[in-house]
Amino acid sequence: MTNTTRRKFLALVTVALAGGSVAGCSIIGGAGEALSDSESSETAPPLDKSRTLVAYFSMPETDDPTNMTEDEESSTHVVDGKVLGNTQHVAQLIGESTGAGMFRIETAEEMPLDHKTLSDLALKQQEENERPKLKALIPNLEEYDTVFIGYPIWWYGLPMPVYTFLEQHDFSKKNIILFSTHGGSRLSGTVEIVTEKLADSTVISNAFTISRDDMGSAEAGVGDWLDSLGVS
Repeated sequence: MTNTTRRKFLALVTVALAGGSVAGCSIIGGAGEALSDSESSETAPPLDKSRTLVAYFSMPETDDPTNMTEDEESSTHVVDGKVLGNTQHVAQLIGESTGAGMFRIETAEEMPLDHKTLSDLALKQQEENERPKLKALIPNLEEYDTVFIGYPIWWYGLPMPVYTFLEQHDFSKKNIILFSTHGGSRLSGTVEIVTEKLADSTVISNAFTISRDDMGSAEAGVGDWLDSLGVS
């Protein structure tokens, strides 16, 4: 399928589904469960919180909790008056439960907050297989044995900055645990993608995913998932 044909197809999907959001999800709308795609009971090795990190990519489309548009609401979750990106909220819940350190994946060039502009940019980066430059890399990765990696599902896959992140770090012999937020696509094959890219690490198949429509139950969902991993 050519880029032009693919754009036309995705445009038709967007119209037909009326309102799917790229921020925190795929363009396909709809609710999803706070479960792993595989519903695996795979457990993780025991965690040493001093050697565990939560790294995440999240793009809330506003930091103003008042008068949000529908797209802004879809990309965010408000906690005590503070606006968090959906993936950011899940990352913080994991960090609070495990005592892990936190690292936010950010691009060197600030990404747009306008929904359509961001959506178009995300699609362009995917079609051109871009690797956006990151603002910073993890400075002390060698100090961690386990890394949680979180991301929204954009255009049915990983955001391209996450590819940059995976490729510019050496995760050899580390335990990798994945989590995502979405608008209907669930994990969308990303566990398999990350497992292939990080062939020298141990990627736990029991990944967590939650719909943007279910963020109110994220705390309980994350807790149940961490229990299933044996790391809470």
